[in-house]
Amino acid sequence: MDNVIVVQQEGRKPLYVLVDDVLDIGRECDGLLLVDERVSRRHLEIRNEHGRLIVTDLGSSNGTFLDGQRIGAPVALLSSSRIELGSTVITLHRVPVGRDTKVVPNPRDTMIGAADVVRPVRPSAGTEDIRRTSIENVAMDVATSDSDAIQQAMGADDTVTIMFSDIESSTEKALAMGDVAWMDVLGHHNRIFEQQVQRHGGRIIKNQGDGYMVTFGSARRALLCAAGVQADLQGHEAVDPQRAIRVRIGCHTGEAIHDASGDLFGRHVIIAARVANLAEGAQVLVSSIVREITAARGDLTFGEPQPVQLKGVVGTQHVHEFDWAAAPG
Repeated sequence: MDNVIVVQQEGRKPLYVLVDDVLDIGRECDGLLLVDERVSRRHLEIRNEHGRLIVTDLGSSNGTFLDGQRIGAPVALLSSSRIELGSTVITLHRVPVGRDTKVVPNPRDTMIGAADVVRPVRPSAGTEDIRRTSIENVAMDVATSDSDAIQQAMGADDTVTIMFSDIESSTEKALAMGDVAWMDVLGHHNRIFEQQVQRHGGRIIKNQGDGYMVTFGSARRALLCAAGVQADLQGHEAVDPQRAIRVRIGCHTGEAIHDASGDLFGRHVIIAARVANLAEGAQVLVSSIVREITAARGDLTFGEPQPVQLKGVVGTQHVHEFDWAAAPG
């Protein structure tokens, strides 16, 4: 059974997972969920290609390691291979599964790490978006909205920089704080965000829960806005650490023109949303074109390019971490 993997965490029972198509693994994804602070939201992908399992790192912060070496490109999972991410080890199960061994079919939202048993958390009928991030919810809302109205809001035939943001682990924080405290924290977050957007000449296209989609006529102003948001939240954390929140932000620049089907418009929104989804709390990630546009002046600092596969986008893309703490102002 070459398409069965064994997922192991220290002190827990091994989990046998059947991979018959594509499986995402991370802390917040549409696949296998790991409770591990060192694992990214969408950490890696395992794809079944004609019986071979191909492992791809999805731009994770702490990396995916094959036999002790960090992988930068897709690799085949061999019988002797050992994949490590955080405290989790993944190996290929080459022998037939025994009668007493439970195999989980290619899972969607199966959580491992919170207990010794697998806890399925599939959304029930009518709640399909329960595991989506606020970024994805905003992007989907934009995609299903009237395209002419959105086009008018963004500015017809303009090149715009699109920003998506949300609060990291907002559902868990809301449950921990309680409704009253969480609404106070969310209101403070919204005021900070909207003040910075106004200060830097941005336009809020959508706001849903803790998620925002904003456009800017200048990529530089978009990054200075992101830096301002992160700096204000960091200052708030120093004053009130019990109510601290961490926001993740992603930016991409593209033409706002769209054809009759809306494909071109939709592509840039998708890229911006996917870039934001790769970010961790208190992190700003940008597409390669945003870096190219804004790096010329020399006063904005970026990390090395990270090759990533963005869901719904063909081909390898590159993202850069923006050092917002070093930004002017």
